[in-house]
Amino acid sequence: MGKTFIADKATLDKVWDAVSADGIYGFIEHQSVLSPSERIEYIGLNKNFTPLTVDKSTGAVNYGSWGDFPIIKANKPWMVKDDGTPDYRLDESDYTKKEDGTASDVANTSYAGGAFSWLMKIYKQEYLVGDDRYVKFSFSPRDGFEPVGFVDSSNKELEGVWIPMFYGSIVSTKMTSLSGTQPAASNQTSAEKTAIDNFSARAKFLGGPIIGTIIDLLLMFGKDCDLQGVYGKGNQDGYDATDPYYGVKANAVVGGGQFYGTADGKSLNKIFHSIVLGTYQQWMRDPYTACVSGKLYVSKNYTYDISTPSSTYAAAGIDYTSVGDTSWHYPHRYRSVSGFGNVPDEPPYNGSTALGGCDGFIVNAGITAVALRFGTCAGGAIDGLRAFDLSSAATTASWNLGAAILLLPPAGVSA
Repeated sequence: MGKTFIADKATLDKVWDAVSADGIYGFIEHQSVLSPSERIEYIGLNKNFTPLTVDKSTGAVNYGSWGDFPIIKANKPWMVKDDGTPDYRLDESDYTKKEDGTASDVANTSYAGGAFSWLMKIYKQEYLVGDDRYVKFSFSPRDGFEPVGFVDSSNKELEGVWIPMFYGSIVSTKMTSLSGTQPAASNQTSAEKTAIDNFSARAKFLGGPIIGTIIDLLLMFGKDCDLQGVYGKGNQDGYDATDPYYGVKANAVVGGGQFYGTADGKSLNKIFHSIVLGTYQQWMRDPYTACVSGKLYVSKNYTYDISTPSSTYAAAGIDYTSVGDTSWHYPHRYRSVSGFGNVPDEPPYNGSTALGGCDGFIVNAGITAVALRFGTCAGGAIDGLRAFDLSSAATTASWNLGAAILLLPPAGVSA
């Protein structure tokens, strides 16, 4: 597939100056630049913003200019009923308590729901201009923008989604998002799907289009493509060879509020109140992203089909057969897939653990692979929010492979 050329940069900069006062935030990812700290250029309303940073010695966040950004302000921890409706807010600094200080249900395995944080809807547009990837966000609908990740399987637009605060664990046949439980492991995709369905008809795998939106928000907040360097390294080096968990830590309440990041590589970290996004200790199954004989197919509305994804999902227009091996690579260029998000482009790959996108990519073009996201406690620097594993079949089951729940609220419901 060829690149999409929109206009030259000078013309686009003039357009940005005109629309920046019209409620658009955004950035350019300069993909020909390999230094991760120099790849992101702010444009739009945030053109002169100071990025968010995390102190890895204390875990504390400094929001820079982003403290009043609506996504960040609305991102609160909740106990949520299994039908996707909010029950009550949790204390942001101590999830074991409700806002009023009384005990919460964050570790209650009898609770008919789970612990989730709210990610409010935002509209996004992304496209390529040469090697530059433009990403624009708006809180209002406008031409060319889509609510990427905020559309359910009935194609209803949602007010937001519920992000799991904890890794998925299976309690009495149901996948849950609760503290004090051990992340589920060694299940095939179909078994994970059954456990998620047993939680709720509104429950989906944490995967698909919302991942691209989350990644782009975090790139914008941190103004750096080394997302582990910005937000923390989690438990990416926690492997200890001890059966049966091999270093995968139990779900636990982590202090510090909305973000908590460390650099030791052996701790539970969190992003948007979610240890799943910040800890990298277990690959998360994403069955809404599949690779069939090298060709990538994606589900834009959480429709599930791992048997015939090439018939049900949208073709991404990417063919990874040119990779030519099943080794780890490090992309520096990412392709924009309309309605879905960014994925590694076809070769060449000129990045590394410290250059380009900084996260690993692997593909087996000889099978039908179901995507794995984020990383594992044995992965080290391969891990990251952009880490992308297309080398495993749906039947693969391992100690370091699990899943987490993305809970979709009913249309019209918000936190």
